[in-house]
Amino acid sequence: MDDDLVLRSLGEDLARDDPRLAALLEGPGTAHRRWGALRLLVLVLLTSALLTVALLVPPTVALGATALALGVLSPLAVCWLCTAGDRPAR
Repeated sequence: MDDDLVLRSLGEDLARDDPRLAALLEGPGTAHRRWGALRLLVLVLLTSALLTVALLVPPTVALGATALALGVLSPLAVCWLCTAGDRPAR
């Protein structure tokens, strides 16, 4: 793609020395950053909503609901972590 031999040589050197940085500079990583910001926003909104509800209900109900949610979601979290390790590197 690069017509300039010097730029092509620098790109190959960078890919050889630091492949992760070279992959980030290629361009497809920009969409990942947008999803990261969106996930952070959703996490903050969801956490604040759950915290508000937890403060409004009696403590035993909040503790019971939290324990139930952790018990139900923990197998799903383990499955997600197992599949996340199997993804190929970019």
